[in-house]
Amino acid sequence: MIPKVVRPDEARRISLYDVVFRYGIGSAESDGKLSMLEVTIPPRTLVKPHMHTLEDEYTLILDGTVGASLGDETVEEIPAGSWLAKPRNVRHAMWNVSAQPARILEVVMPGGIERYFEQIAPVLTEHGPDWTKRYDALAQEYGLEILDDWSNELQTRYGITL
Repeated sequence: MIPKVVRPDEARRISLYDVVFRYGIGSAESDGKLSMLEVTIPPRTLVKPHMHTLEDEYTLILDGTVGASLGDETVEEIPAGSWLAKPRNVRHAMWNVSAQPARILEVVMPGGIERYFEQIAPVLTEHGPDWTKRYDALAQEYGLEILDDWSNELQTRYGITL
């Protein structure tokens, strides 16, 4: 690993639907130790519920208020300045039910999750039967379990969309 400064205009940016991921320190910059991602969650938006089998994930809420389910615990309003720990093999989801965007910092250890985002972004613009196969294959390759049934439940309960 080498010392490095990544200026705002040098950070990489990926959009998964309307959720924006911005990162300057990923696996390549940390010798695989971690990925740091700034995530902007639009108003009334659910980040698809999932579970990591390969990484632990930590969150700092920078701006706004989010809701989250971590395993069997749900907290409907978590203010800026709060921290979340999401261990591997524990299902989790986050959402923004407010009228303002929420901004969070995600630290994922070990690193590499940004490669999943880079690969899944173009797949999310596709349609048809092959789309599902590519979507599922990428999730499996990166040790992610996507929890679609839980997505439907949370969308209905909180009036949010993906």
